[in-house]
Amino acid sequence: MKKTAYLVSPQKNLIMPDSFFTQEILSHSLIVEFTSNEFIHRETEDLRYLFYLLDGKAKILKNQTNGKRMILQFLGEHDFIGELTLVGAEETTKDVVSIGQTVCLALPIEYAKNEWMNELAFVKMLSRYIGKKLLKRMEHFTTNQTFELKYRLAELLLTVSVDDLYKEKHTEIAEYLGVSYRHLLYTLKKFREDGLIQKHANHYLIHPEKLQQLLTEAKQ
Repeated sequence: MKKTAYLVSPQKNLIMPDSFFTQEILSHSLIVEFTSNEFIHRETEDLRYLFYLLDGKAKILKNQTNGKRMILQFLGEHDFIGELTLVGAEETTKDVVSIGQTVCLALPIEYAKNEWMNELAFVKMLSRYIGKKLLKRMEHFTTNQTFELKYRLAELLLTVSVDDLYKEKHTEIAEYLGVSYRHLLYTLKKFREDGLIQKHANHYLIHPEKLQQLLTEAKQ
């Protein structure tokens, strides 16, 4: 993890000039760079920052009583981390882990509560964002019940791969997709045979064009 004050960070160009972040807010913010598979936030720790993904990807995980971790949602650019804590809807946070090199804007959560939550435009924007995030999670569960695994897996590979490399754990992905471990392995094997992916040691090289073609087939 590398933290740099926004005003002196070489990554500050990732903030678009027309974004909702005012110069006052940015002056209190940090740019935080995470390496692959690094904790952006741990469930056991107090949330100190409201994060906004500028570049890269991440996943939200829930720790279960049996010791396993369950993926709840994948995040990408322009997603928030910690917004439910900010509005007081979530008391127990969850693990958030980076996928590949990830860059976030980090605003101290107390500053966000005391200053940002008093701005009507921000509250409206955050309300829309939380609503869309909830709908996206609901859509995931609906899709799990209606679409064949090959289509759902193809979309997931395109979503979470970094530089066309897929490195997620089979056990976590099987549970996320609502299928058995065996069914997932069978489908990955079929993808290899069809030339959609290639196995390399402990990861897969995906062929985005072929996977996208498969998804196009599902929409016809």
